[in-house]
Amino acid sequence: MSNFGQKQQEAMEQHFSEHLSDTIITRGWDYYRSGQVKNVKFASDDTLYGTVIGSDVYAVVIDAGKFRYSTCTCPYGDYCKHMAAVFFAYLNEEDTTGFAAKAAYRRLMGLDPQAELTTAAALLNKPKPEAGHNSQPNEEASPAAWQNWMESEYGEVWRNCRHSLHALQPVLSALKGTSKHWDKPQQRLHWMNVILFVLEQGERAIKSVDTFSRYYHEMSFARMAEPWIEHYGQLALELHPSEMGEQERKWADHVVRFTYNRALKLEQQLFDWSFLYLTICEKLSENQLWREEELSALNAFAKDSNDDSNEPINRSFIHTASAMLHFFSGNDESALGHFEQTDFQRSQKMIYPCAAQRLGEQRWELFDRWMNFLHERIYPNRSGRTIGPFVALCRRADEDQPENEKWTAYMTELLPYSYSELSEHWLAVHKYEEWADLQLLLGMKPDELGIQDVKEVAKAAPAVMLPLYHQSIEDWINTRNRQGYRMAVKQLKKLERLYKADKDADTWNFYITGIAKKHQRLRAFQEELWKGKLVK
Repeated sequence: MSNFGQKQQEAMEQHFSEHLSDTIITRGWDYYRSGQVKNVKFASDDTLYGTVIGSDVYAVVIDAGKFRYSTCTCPYGDYCKHMAAVFFAYLNEEDTTGFAAKAAYRRLMGLDPQAELTTAAALLNKPKPEAGHNSQPNEEASPAAWQNWMESEYGEVWRNCRHSLHALQPVLSALKGTSKHWDKPQQRLHWMNVILFVLEQGERAIKSVDTFSRYYHEMSFARMAEPWIEHYGQLALELHPSEMGEQERKWADHVVRFTYNRALKLEQQLFDWSFLYLTICEKLSENQLWREEELSALNAFAKDSNDDSNEPINRSFIHTASAMLHFFSGNDESALGHFEQTDFQRSQKMIYPCAAQRLGEQRWELFDRWMNFLHERIYPNRSGRTIGPFVALCRRADEDQPENEKWTAYMTELLPYSYSELSEHWLAVHKYEEWADLQLLLGMKPDELGIQDVKEVAKAAPAVMLPLYHQSIEDWINTRNRQGYRMAVKQLKKLERLYKADKDADTWNFYITGIAKKHQRLRAFQEELWKGKLVK
């Protein structure tokens, strides 16, 4: 891409300074940093073109020579934030480190009026001031001060994450190192905040990816972030809410609010911020006073957000969070009441662990309520992909409470989607007759079943295999072709061994005589019986 000359760039910056307010420039800077500028193109006639994603897609034209002809298709009708965003994006194209764009922003805002247009190399070589508003905060500084400092120092690193999040690993290590000598309790919370900052950088990076390749980038980014999220969870488990001092409580509240605000967003996000929010809330809920205050705050926010004039929010998250806080306090009825108001597709990953916990505690009445709730939502939309966790809970419940037929009834109702799990379950609990009935119900042939499964049942309860072979033999004969007859004969030989293992040779002789007579007009079948030495 061609570019503006030094004088043109300085002139354009002067135009922005004269015609755009600080508020418009700041909003343009935010648009640029959040990756909402999708493309920038420099034309040979000193004109800059760009596309910005706002509430709609807007086309921007910036004329360096005659700035008054610069336009944007947004409804604002004047020099707007989309123009500023395109200008910053253009500077980033020229200098992918982000230094040039950041320096221009600081000049336009009057933060660094003496700064000159310079290259990334010059900025890197420029010595840092020993002290000032941008110096690193200390241990006594507020979480907000740390957040602002991290943003100013590392807020543009996401631009280097074109294909992976590897560029964020050094940032994570460096930021953790800033609290190397802190007291452990406060250090844990600082590290949790650092992890959240890095994850948010990942969110900004994924926004800049085109739709075609987003899926592959999401897979790569998510794998890279897995150990960070795991460490976040470990740090949360090490917290001691009852022993927290004032400074620790400030940090804990900052982490809670950070994750809460991200989870409220309706937009598609890379990471599960509701999970990150509930991870720390579960630990902090050990403090009853904190739990009650957080619940009150959630309820108040839910009421205030009913006003249609407010910005759209993820109401399902509000109810999910309220439900989990009620669950942490042992109030299952209120928890289920809130879960009823959530989007089940999103909240089910929270509901299953609740049910599993009650199962582990052997609190059968409560577990039964959770399972009823799940069954009501799964059954109407049952499929092989949706019933897995539910059936797994049914299996565990049947093993612990075999006298209650409700758990196997649930699994039977979900057939044929639950076939694999139910079949495996009957074998695991050695209910061979039920296993055989299941195969008959679905028309399964012995040769379609697992070899080891058939051997196990044939050895433990040979009698239950007899109807399976009878059904299979008739099915093969009804194919009315030579190959089907051969398969029928193979099954007949196995059936013969089962009858003899059950010491019932008389029944076998009666059966083979009857089947040969029944199909005496099928000459090819009679030939196969003779070849198999089943008849003389």
